[in-house]
Amino acid sequence: MIRLESISKQNGRQLVFIEASASLQKGEKVGLVGPNGAGKTTLFRMITGQEQPDEGQVQVDRGVAIGYFSQDVGDMEGHSAVAEVMNGAGPVSEVAAEMAALEAAMADPEQADQMDEIIEKYGEAQHRFEELDGYALDGRAREVLDGLGFSQEMMDGDVGKLS
Repeated sequence: MIRLESISKQNGRQLVFIEASASLQKGEKVGLVGPNGAGKTTLFRMITGQEQPDEGQVQVDRGVAIGYFSQDVGDMEGHSAVAEVMNGAGPVSEVAAEMAALEAAMADPEQADQMDEIIEKYGEAQHRFEELDGYALDGRAREVLDGLGFSQEMMDGDVGKLS
């Protein structure tokens, strides 16, 4: 659960929030929509602990995973929208990155003497990936993007070319 209790935030002379409160329950899906400067990024930064409210309290229960899709397209250039959504999928994306690194290690002839250990770690990572339903991640990412109106070409093309 995520709770925002009477939070207030001011950026310079601009009041962003005044005694705002909200809560998100497990399983709820929420989108933040508003004009530039309304405080969407500030709110997200407070939830992720990157910023603190001037007043009030933000509480995120232990074990809550928060996926993040960067607003800076420059960070995503050269990647597909599907890949970026998958990268923001929390623990499953971390395990996928671990598996990719281990796959590269298995293909590296200079690490042949460590192959047994690498294969064992890969098996453990693969088990965690399966537990997190990682093999369905691509399909779920495509469903989300389709729901947002992305065409197949937009899903698989370079995010840096989207505006």
